[in-house]
Amino acid sequence: MRYRSIYCFARRYTSTRSQVLRPSFNEIFPQKRMVNRILFELDSRLSFGKLYPLFELAYNNVDSEDIPVTSGITASDVMVMKKVLEKVRSRTKSVNRHLLKLENVLLDKAAEMGNNDAVSLLAFNVLKNPSKNTSDDVLHAKLLIKDLYKRKHHLTMKLTGDLALKAGDNSQAETYYRRFLELESDTFLAGEVYGQLGQFSFHKTDLIPAERYFLKSIQYSPLEYSVHSYFYLAQIYMNSDPLKARTLMENCATQGYKESFKALGFLEMNYFENLYKAQEWFKLGMELFELECFIGYFDCCALLGEWALANKCFKSLEKIAENNSHYKSLVKQFVEARHDKVKRALAYSPGPFPKREVVQNASKKAPQISKENKWNL
Repeated sequence: MRYRSIYCFARRYTSTRSQVLRPSFNEIFPQKRMVNRILFELDSRLSFGKLYPLFELAYNNVDSEDIPVTSGITASDVMVMKKVLEKVRSRTKSVNRHLLKLENVLLDKAAEMGNNDAVSLLAFNVLKNPSKNTSDDVLHAKLLIKDLYKRKHHLTMKLTGDLALKAGDNSQAETYYRRFLELESDTFLAGEVYGQLGQFSFHKTDLIPAERYFLKSIQYSPLEYSVHSYFYLAQIYMNSDPLKARTLMENCATQGYKESFKALGFLEMNYFENLYKAQEWFKLGMELFELECFIGYFDCCALLGEWALANKCFKSLEKIAENNSHYKSLVKQFVEARHDKVKRALAYSPGPFPKREVVQNASKKAPQISKENKWNL
């Protein structure tokens, strides 16, 4: 099948390109060290020195109808440029709207030049939001995907599985993922697919195949893309190998995976009995308003006899409950289960100074200190 005006098809699904004032390219482009590392991971045939002027040229012409491409640059090279910006977004955990726009333009250009991965991505973007596109666009996207599927295009297989998963059809998604692995089993994308298959097995309580899938996901995908695999694998090892589970959870925590903070806190508190370290993990979770972390921190403070900190933690819980009806019932259960500890914590002041009434009463009851000493001072 010959693609019908791929260039127009790609251009149709990007944001409107209005002339805007943009910062200079060298102000927003990531550091050379990071880009070189990403290029190495992508096995790019072009070096940073060759690609940098291409990035700058595309950036300066991002609002034009067509971005120029120098001779010798293939569609795969343009797709590598797009993937570099995508990975930068993932690793920096931030989005620069100008670089995001450049990323979309590069994706369009790669599709225009005939890159099947780019065509597949654009077509699936249409199917993910059919209400925002015309019926002709949706029909044409389906025709493109059907043609790529017949050619056993690896990314199309994977994205078809993603679409089925989004629709809630896990069985169909698993079928497409397995077909993808028949075509590609030892790549970065394969690592993502192994992780998803591992989650399917985990939720079916088939832990042996789940462990195998998660290990392969970790093997082929970098941490930022396989953090779920680290987390689920830690859950599998939680009872059988707590040391390994702790290491995996700590890797999740480096990526800001909030579920890992409470898991590490309870692991340190209940298994390793390191209450001070558990407190630190719980404090990180409390910054993300994880209710379980507040409860774990309170229990650590009670065990350590730090009742002033326990009081402060409980006051924070009460404030959270005031703004959330669901939390209100949970906090009520917390108070009922720890009535004596809460009562004792409330007897302590969370502030650095006691109340004025307490000081006055203490001064009245305190015995008189004799001023006599051997120097008669």
